[in-house]
Amino acid sequence: MAPPIRAILFDLDGTLVQTRDASWVLFERTNRKFALGIDDREQFFKLFRDNLFVAVPQACGDEERGLAAINHFLELLRKEYNPPLVPGIADVVRTLAARCVLGIVSSNALEAIRRIADDAHIAQCIAHVFAGDIEPDKRKSIRQFLADPSYATLRIGSPAYQERAPKPFEPDEVAFVTDTVCDVRHARECGVRTLGVSWGMHKASDLMEAGAEKVAVWPQEIISWALSPRSNVIEERADEVEPPPETDLEPVLEKSGVLRLKGLRAD
Repeated sequence: MAPPIRAILFDLDGTLVQTRDASWVLFERTNRKFALGIDDREQFFKLFRDNLFVAVPQACGDEERGLAAINHFLELLRKEYNPPLVPGIADVVRTLAARCVLGIVSSNALEAIRRIADDAHIAQCIAHVFAGDIEPDKRKSIRQFLADPSYATLRIGSPAYQERAPKPFEPDEVAFVTDTVCDVRHARECGVRTLGVSWGMHKASDLMEAGAEKVAVWPQEIISWALSPRSNVIEERADEVEPPPETDLEPVLEKSGVLRLKGLRAD
């Protein structure tokens, strides 16, 4: 049986925000400018079966042109990308912030991540951000998170971090929540647990095949999986996406103090 989850790392695009249209609209401009040959949305989504910074140069067959295209796309993201959050996900983040260290590990640009988190009023629930324009390889970011005990510090909706000696993470105390096959594989490569989400770029069956323990159908299922004792049992069946268990989380959340967070109601 795995230990309780102490930290949750979220992918951004397709996991916290709705990106099926928003990211493709911007990438389509990059595709036209650099003649990448990635001419429809499904081809674009397939890029995320690998690291985007590797997949684009491979797809166009020219590393220099591919890297220039990625830089162009990142600049569009910095300036123009502002998709809506997945409905209900802000409350999920606020709820989990009282119990787990939260982070974002994304291929997106730091400026875009900051804008989205600020607009959603969840920036101070996120303890750490690892952005693609700083470190393209999410595996390096996850390993950095695991290696430095200072990252094991809660930030519960306020500018200050908790001032207490952090306890280092074991890999199986950390979960990565994502919508892409590549992220699932890379998280498992780092030894951390994985939860897929069904509302993003890749199908639930593909996420399970890549090694996700479970795939959430609704955002609130992330809370159930992370805080319920059931989260300590790895799913054995890889061909099903189960509905959330009927778990009364109110006593857990009341004890953690999350129901007293501003803007979050118990009912």
